[in-house]
Amino acid sequence: MEDKITLDRESFRSLASDTRISILKSLDRRRKTLTELSKEFRMSPSTVKEHMDKLCTANLTVQIDEGHKWKYYELTRKGKNILHPEDTKIWILLSISALAMISILYDMWQRSAGGMMMAAREAATAGESLDKIAAPAAAEAAVQTAGRALPYYHIAGLIIFAVILGSCIAYMAISRKKMMKI
Repeated sequence: MEDKITLDRESFRSLASDTRISILKSLDRRRKTLTELSKEFRMSPSTVKEHMDKLCTANLTVQIDEGHKWKYYELTRKGKNILHPEDTKIWILLSISALAMISILYDMWQRSAGGMMMAAREAATAGESLDKIAAPAAAEAAVQTAGRALPYYHIAGLIIFAVILGSCIAYMAISRKKMMKI
């Protein structure tokens, strides 16, 4: 399920400053204290505090108080989605393609198991005991299943899933590398 990002007036106001956008990008790498942010941006702590208050009011960042001397700031889900809206789409695409893959595999399994069950039922209705027909029925079903070609849509589905999976993994790896360089 895709999370919607609602940008209210307060969010737009907080994103109107280049400094606040830079702070969001900095917090995207890891959570930081007010002192770390003031040193990184060469600003007074009170100025950084004003920026952080606006970002917290817009629900883009949150202040974490773990009971220590320092209080950390980190991005909220809304803040992360603003910086990386494509990540949510990638996970949705991966989920849908995984469901399609599971359904293809289930259909293939049903077709192969269905052949063995059909042969066993036919032999049982012919009046033979299950002991005498179990092995021949299984062998006959295996021959029937092996003789049947895999439907083209199964093959196409497996290929499409492999391409989507490979693309998503490559995209995520590349975006993580870019993020580490920043």
